[in-house]
Amino acid sequence: MLIVEYFVYVLYFSFMQLDIQIPNIVEELQNKLKANQEQLHFLLNITEAINMNCSTDQLIELYQEVIQEQLGVGEIAFFVFNGVWKRKIWLKEEEQDTFIPIADNIHKYFTPKILDEEEQLLFHNFKFLIPVYHKSQAIAFVLFGNMNSNSFFNETELLEFAQVITNIIAVALENKRLFKQEIEKKEYEKELELASKVQGMLIPKKLPKNNLYEFDGIYVPYKGIGGDYYDVIHINKNEFVFCVADISGKGISAALVMANIQAYLNAVLDMQMSLETLIHKLNKKIFTVTEGNMFVTLFLAKYNIVSKEMTYINCGHVPPILINPHQMQLLEKGTTMLGVFEDLPKMSSETITIKEATSIVCYTDGLTELENDNNKQFGINLLLDFLKFNYQFNPALFNKLLHEHISKYKGNSLFNDDISILTGKFY
Repeated sequence: MLIVEYFVYVLYFSFMQLDIQIPNIVEELQNKLKANQEQLHFLLNITEAINMNCSTDQLIELYQEVIQEQLGVGEIAFFVFNGVWKRKIWLKEEEQDTFIPIADNIHKYFTPKILDEEEQLLFHNFKFLIPVYHKSQAIAFVLFGNMNSNSFFNETELLEFAQVITNIIAVALENKRLFKQEIEKKEYEKELELASKVQGMLIPKKLPKNNLYEFDGIYVPYKGIGGDYYDVIHINKNEFVFCVADISGKGISAALVMANIQAYLNAVLDMQMSLETLIHKLNKKIFTVTEGNMFVTLFLAKYNIVSKEMTYINCGHVPPILINPHQMQLLEKGTTMLGVFEDLPKMSSETITIKEATSIVCYTDGLTELENDNNKQFGINLLLDFLKFNYQFNPALFNKLLHEHISKYKGNSLFNDDISILTGKFY
């Protein structure tokens, strides 16, 4: 009987304790559920902000708010990678220019981590670290100070939540960056397409050919659009000029400078001004248009059909080569590049009487700087050797043979610059 009474007594007090604990357990579960609902609410807010295409600054501000409110974090350092690591959030008493050695250490971390004492010293006393990767590329790196853990979540659980939030924000920022990059790429491609059309209109499709002289040109643009230009422009029935130019830079800006040069030459060549005056005026125009930010190398020559005299000025351009059975000459006399100075420092010209069966080869530096598979440049000497054996051909055949020759020389290497060749022959 006493044994039965004992068990009844034990059961009574057990049920009494259970009656006291059940309300506490229910309350604890309710509070945990409420905390989880708050986390879910913040996740939904972030998702909605991303779907509404909020700005990068707005997303970063929202991220900071969530981390501070949900994790109770007072110190945050948030970095994103865009070619280099850039700081987006810095909440710490130390100065803004504090150096965090991310690039040297990111490869050591692939998952969130509670930092040990040595690591905390390395990362300026931050306690938690979260790396974010996208397709094996680190795109974000976050450091936190202390987190206010509570009865609902321990530090590990809070860190897991921080990882989820950080991943969502970091990937959203990366998508924005990639989208902006794609837009810029398309805009650049449109610019190149426009520049290519402009340049296509400026490079002459047909050059003069008669029983007194003839010209032929080759233009090989680097990556679709370049800054080379050549032309033959008749002034009157007895005179014409021919030129080749290399504009620094690529794209629409180079094409516009080229268009200015062509328009200016066509406008002033019939004004009977000297080549020296023309070059001075052209230099000022280029300097004004480019504000000294671009330069042009130019070879310009005027030929008189009756006197058979050619006067030229070389403005910092690779020297064309004049060749006939009796001589070979580099045409170097002139001045400096155009557009560098508002006033050219000095200038000289040279007049040459052109003998029968003389050829002239004008080109841009893309020809002599062309490299083969061994990274050896084609160079002026190989060009001169080729000229000695082939100058007697008409310009069209000469250019064809030269193009085949340099294509064979470069092997599997790509063309590394624009190449323009203007070849003339005088009979």
